[in-house]
Amino acid sequence: MSVFPPVTAMTHVTEEEGSHGRHMGVVDVVMMIVQRIIGSGIFAVSSMIYRDVGGSPFLFFLVWAISGYSSYAGLMCFSELGSVIPRSGGLKVFLQVIYNKPYMMMNVVFGIFIVIFGSIIANVMIFGEYLLYALGYPDGEFMDAWYKPVGFAFLTIVCLMLIVSTKFVVKLQTITGILKVILLAAVSLMGLSVLILPSSVTKIPNNLHPDDFFKIKTQITLASFTSAILKGIFSLNGWHTIHNVLGEIKDPVKTMKIAAPLAILLINLCYFLINLTYLIVIPSDELLEIDEMVGLVLFEKFFGDSFGKIVLSSLIAFSVGGNIVTVLYHISRMNQEIFREGFLPFSKTFASNWPFGSPSFALLVPFFITSIFLVIPTDSNVFNYTINLESYPTQIFFGMACFGILLLRKRSPHIIPGIRASYMDIGFMVLFSIFMFTGPLFKTDNKEFNGLPNYAYTSIFILLLCILYWSLMFKILPHLFKYKLVKETHTLTDGLTISKWRHVSDSDIGGSYDEI
Repeated sequence: MSVFPPVTAMTHVTEEEGSHGRHMGVVDVVMMIVQRIIGSGIFAVSSMIYRDVGGSPFLFFLVWAISGYSSYAGLMCFSELGSVIPRSGGLKVFLQVIYNKPYMMMNVVFGIFIVIFGSIIANVMIFGEYLLYALGYPDGEFMDAWYKPVGFAFLTIVCLMLIVSTKFVVKLQTITGILKVILLAAVSLMGLSVLILPSSVTKIPNNLHPDDFFKIKTQITLASFTSAILKGIFSLNGWHTIHNVLGEIKDPVKTMKIAAPLAILLINLCYFLINLTYLIVIPSDELLEIDEMVGLVLFEKFFGDSFGKIVLSSLIAFSVGGNIVTVLYHISRMNQEIFREGFLPFSKTFASNWPFGSPSFALLVPFFITSIFLVIPTDSNVFNYTINLESYPTQIFFGMACFGILLLRKRSPHIIPGIRASYMDIGFMVLFSIFMFTGPLFKTDNKEFNGLPNYAYTSIFILLLCILYWSLMFKILPHLFKYKLVKETHTLTDGLTISKWRHVSDSDIGGSYDEI
């Protein structure tokens, strides 16, 4: 039997309102996307991108234009999927509808992968570090001893807020998202003031000249240009997670039609103006040599060495803090959807909204995993290695989901999406995913992760273990012990439905069960 209800005239699955209700409007969705995408990247990678493109302002902005289009193309692809598969869960739900055979395999493989790698350790550590910088504590023993505890304290506070009042946190992140955009706009005005006001007032010369706009100042290769694009794309990553909470958005198709392009336009406009500010304020020769955060150099030129570091650190801590709130919100919803499937131990408990009407137990999973990394001493290369273990399969899943749009269109031509991605959007995302999949497979040097195996092969091995778990649960053990699995649907007191799998003999199976 099918996992999902019959296809309707407009969607592949029936629209489902989550137990949390539909409480997010256009502004909430726009700010949630802004909070998820904008972290510390725009203050760190621009100088690296500038160096990768040989110091050419034209190629520099071309890279950011390509990167900006990637976020738009990805969000449009997922918005089409969300319009025909209108349920919370995002990538999880899209993949299990598109690739529904073998039965439950995609659910299990993707679900286990997400639960295992659902940590936000990087952002928590960055937040703790830059908050201490903002408070005036320099690098040293105090910083080394306290940046993790500070990050852990913030993580705990955010989790408690999400458990007690989800709607309050949504409104809070909407307000802080608006403040984040205002602060980024203020940073942009720093560069525009140098263009408009005479240097006698700003004390900073304009370093962006029309005759140098197309000039390439250092060597550039196809590999370095590709590297620049990858840095830009990853600085705009996170656009996909809004679909994890699709069931909580008011009139999701109408809202996403407005909110998705508006959010991407707003983010790319902020990025363009900030990058323009870098080129105006920082001399090209100096920009080519910056290995640290380029944002720090910018703020030091305006506010001096000491105060400039405090201003930038405050902005980064504020930006990353908002990002942490949004990521935790999305992870908790995604984990809850996975536990609702019932194939993991203690699924009923972890899917529950008890006791405050929020997925508190699902939220404890990323809290616990992140806390382990904070408590246990870990080498930086091991930590960065785990990030790559998560990122690599995610790119594979992105490509499968976007290619799945073509499969759905062919499979059900009568279904008209409320939002439609162009073939250019789909092609770009699929080709980029193929590139991201094949590239690491042929990477021979392993200097960054010395002593550790190639993360691409390790990721594939982990996915194979997930397939083995599915095989044991749904194929091998039922065959060996002569039973069948049937899925029962249970409704909790708050209206949330969950699945439970029972072992039954052939004679016990009735027509009300989903049988495999």
